[in-house]
Amino acid sequence: MLEEELSLTLEEKTTDAYEKLIDNMPSIGIISRKKRIKGYIEITEIAQYMITSEEITDESAFYIFSIMMRKCSNFNKATIMTALSLESIGEAVFSPIGLKFIIEVRRTLNLPTTQHSNDEATVIEEKLINDGEDQPNLPPDTQQRD
Repeated sequence: MLEEELSLTLEEKTTDAYEKLIDNMPSIGIISRKKRIKGYIEITEIAQYMITSEEITDESAFYIFSIMMRKCSNFNKATIMTALSLESIGEAVFSPIGLKFIIEVRRTLNLPTTQHSNDEATVIEEKLINDGEDQPNLPPDTQQRD
């Protein structure tokens, strides 16, 4: 019974977070590379804040982003533009969850690796350490990509 209550609480938190992120999705303009990338960064920073304040987990954020890719065309366009432009964007502008998700999107699109993903685990660990957070919980298959 307690597990069901915790599960519902997690589900409710995830639903609330989804609604907050959808409500905060900024305008991406009409084929505006800069606005789309800025929109992706803003949304992922909000999600990172939710993770840091323990409103949601990393897994919940990935789940929410996946749903947003399907249900929110502005987020989809912003994410795709960011993924396509990743080579020209510095690592420092991304939140840890934003960097992790965009690297996964690039993998899904079968795009070549960038300086962000050559050693993904190291990049994300350094970003988390620099932000003063705990070590990431990365799956073993993300240790190094060639």
